[in-house]
Amino acid sequence: MNRLILASAVIILCSASMVAQDEPQPVVLTETVQGRFGTVWESLKTAIEEFGCPKPQVIKVIEPAEEGGLYKGQYVSDYCVLAEGEDTTKATIQKYSDVPRIRGGIWVTCRVQYKINVREEEGGITKIILRAEMSGFEEFITAANHFWVSNGILERQMMETILAKVKNKQAESGN
Repeated sequence: MNRLILASAVIILCSASMVAQDEPQPVVLTETVQGRFGTVWESLKTAIEEFGCPKPQVIKVIEPAEEGGLYKGQYVSDYCVLAEGEDTTKATIQKYSDVPRIRGGIWVTCRVQYKINVREEEGGITKIILRAEMSGFEEFITAANHFWVSNGILERQMMETILAKVKNKQAESGN
């Protein structure tokens, strides 16, 4: 009897973990760069603007409590429109993520929102943590905005752009 209970508990736990594995996990990129917070922060803002994102929803810089302390910052972009209209939206969604399953759905917008944390650390290095969330409007079945995870392409492109801008700023200033 105890073995039967134990066996059924194991089966239930295994099946629950298999269901959880089907859910796509968000891509979180972390980079550590040699450089001051100000250089990284300005590079980040320039990169976001180049990607065509409007003004940020959240832009917060936490200054150190004591002189010579370390800075932190949080940047949440507004929704950056990647595609509009029935003709191009589904292809754009397929390029950057799995298309959400809505039977007979017609996607009319595809957007991305970047969430970036920047933290200055000891030794003149700065840590960048970048996440992105996809969203879009489906008009035929649900007539609603839907949110889902991307496949990581957009995150990698943004991180590469930020790192290149940091490198360029450092080269210009001679650091």
